[in-house]
Amino acid sequence: MVAFDLIQALEYLWSNFTWVTGIAVYVCLCLVTRFVSGVQSRRTTPAQEGKKAQCPRTTPYWFPWLGHSVPFLWNHLSLLEALRVSAKESVFGIYLSGETFQVVASPSIMRNVCSSQETTRSPLVDKALRNVFGNRSSRHITRIVQHEELDLDVSSTIAHKPFISDASKSIEKILRREVQNFVSFGRSPVDQYQWERDAEVSTTEGNQSTSETKLFALIRAFVGHNLTILLMSDAFFDNFPLFLTDLWTLDENFVPLFTGLRRWIPTTPNVSAAFPARDRLLHTLSVFHRAFNAFQDGFDPHDVTWWDLDNVSELFKIRMRTFHRLEMPPSASASDQLSLFWDLIEYSAKLTFWMVAHISADSALLKDIRAEASETVRSSRPSQTGLPFPEPPQLEIDIENMLESCQLLRACYYESVRLHTAGISLRKLKADMRVTESTEDAVQPRTYELHKGETVMMPHGLVNRDPQRFSNPDQFDPLRFIVTDEDSGLKRACAASLEPFSEGLHGSKHNAFTERAVLAFAASIVSMWDITAVDGIELRVPDNCETWGTLRPAKDVNVKIQLREELRR
Repeated sequence: MVAFDLIQALEYLWSNFTWVTGIAVYVCLCLVTRFVSGVQSRRTTPAQEGKKAQCPRTTPYWFPWLGHSVPFLWNHLSLLEALRVSAKESVFGIYLSGETFQVVASPSIMRNVCSSQETTRSPLVDKALRNVFGNRSSRHITRIVQHEELDLDVSSTIAHKPFISDASKSIEKILRREVQNFVSFGRSPVDQYQWERDAEVSTTEGNQSTSETKLFALIRAFVGHNLTILLMSDAFFDNFPLFLTDLWTLDENFVPLFTGLRRWIPTTPNVSAAFPARDRLLHTLSVFHRAFNAFQDGFDPHDVTWWDLDNVSELFKIRMRTFHRLEMPPSASASDQLSLFWDLIEYSAKLTFWMVAHISADSALLKDIRAEASETVRSSRPSQTGLPFPEPPQLEIDIENMLESCQLLRACYYESVRLHTAGISLRKLKADMRVTESTEDAVQPRTYELHKGETVMMPHGLVNRDPQRFSNPDQFDPLRFIVTDEDSGLKRACAASLEPFSEGLHGSKHNAFTERAVLAFAASIVSMWDITAVDGIELRVPDNCETWGTLRPAKDVNVKIQLREELRR
């Protein structure tokens, strides 16, 4: 009888339940959640009472279970900055979807955590590999991790010889051949290069020495196209010319895909386009994987036309050979290759844009950069040869000497990294850890107690824009990275204040290869081309589109592009 009455009562409540009631109940839950989490955040821990170390306090939040998730996904830098100010701590907790993360905002503690042997990579990295780059089974992921110490370690390959030496020579060769074609001044898309078509470059009939375009779209396409050739060979682009178009679609929707969004959930057309784009990318790389395996085994890959697979970069050769040896299916290889390819290309292309935009927007800086690079990055045009048409301009570049002599250029790169990257490093603790701030980070250093099983989050963008570490943090000032060597008295670019650099899915995105690529492409473009605003007013660098990783411009900038005055005929 009691059970029957209870059922009737529940049926009555359900029949009278409305959306207004639901909203009221949820608002009450949010108020209770905020009150409880606020009380917990002020609670004194036993470690604090001991005066030796303190346990990080979790900052208050409003939403049950979700915690800080919604504002974190919207703009994690603004959220973490506000929480750091309110908490007045260098280590504090945030609650994201049922899990507490310990946020570290102290560079010295970040270095300690990153270098500790008592940490392992967070499961969120595997989540990104699954949700963003394709669904690999846990069995495949486990096998990849088990062999990572052998020859799948990207960091050990990409920063050392012979790969870095070969890559530098290949970049020099590509730039000598292609930077003169950065803009071709062709009026018809048929007469333009692929990167011009991707950026919708336009040239008027009355002025065939100046083109108009969107700068970010052009540089991203130019750098992406040529680095793809370097890493994957010309044949790859010949067979899959729209590969980068799909890659940019995937990149622009990284955050929605990371959250686990499914294709059947109604959303914006741009986000919906990410799912078929990813399918095409994975199919492309699966075909590439099978073709390369056939080529390595001495067979002719008949499904598509491959004619220079021997020119695939050693980095990707090593990985594909290892996958082949481990008998991994093409789908697993494709997902891994896509994540690595995205890591390298999106970082290099975006940072090249930011460097070129900042240098071109500052006439004094542009003049200094050109003067500094004149010995190692030289643009010229051959004298008259008697032919009815002028010779194209030529570029001479020496990357290794450029790294030594162009310290202001390198400082511009470091400043671009500081201003326009917002990477997040994640570590899961295998044991309890006690960490202490350095005297450089705090006048009164504090010690924090971190516990086994906790996930430590290190937001590099938050630290790199801290006004206590960098004066006028929103201003582009490369001179902040120029230091004077005490022994020689020479001025050099030093990136010590940026260390540790943010991590990608396969190690640090800042490495010997990406630094050389960004510096070489940026120096070559500003050496040969004049870039000005379309309206004739001073070129303005756009704001960041706040997201994770390497930041895109919030709005592309319309520019006019023409050869430098001394190179025009």
